[in-house]
Amino acid sequence: MKRSLGLTLGALAAIGAAELYHGPLGASGDLKARVETHARNLLDYYELPQISARMEEGPLRRRLVLKGPADDFQRRALVEKMGELPGVNEVRWDPSSPIVDYWTQKRRAQQR
Repeated sequence: MKRSLGLTLGALAAIGAAELYHGPLGASGDLKARVETHARNLLDYYELPQISARMEEGPLRRRLVLKGPADDFQRRALVEKMGELPGVNEVRWDPSSPIVDYWTQKRRAQQR
């Protein structure tokens, strides 16, 4: 009986310490800030100021959400590049982000 109680208390203490470290003690905030800064630098490098990147709230999720107008090629390429950033587990596009049709825009620009 005493052994199982000791193991249970030890496991609860370890889980509690991990939750504190990944939550209110700041490790998740540091990770979020670092990943969002890297993502912004990457978007600036590729000259995509209209697209934003943010980490979802949830310390162990590590999901980066992209938002803004982009064509299919940009969407695929950015998911691939952002997925390579350290600390990112998954990359998704915000469902409200418009998909831009590159060829339609080019045709409209030529007609003007």
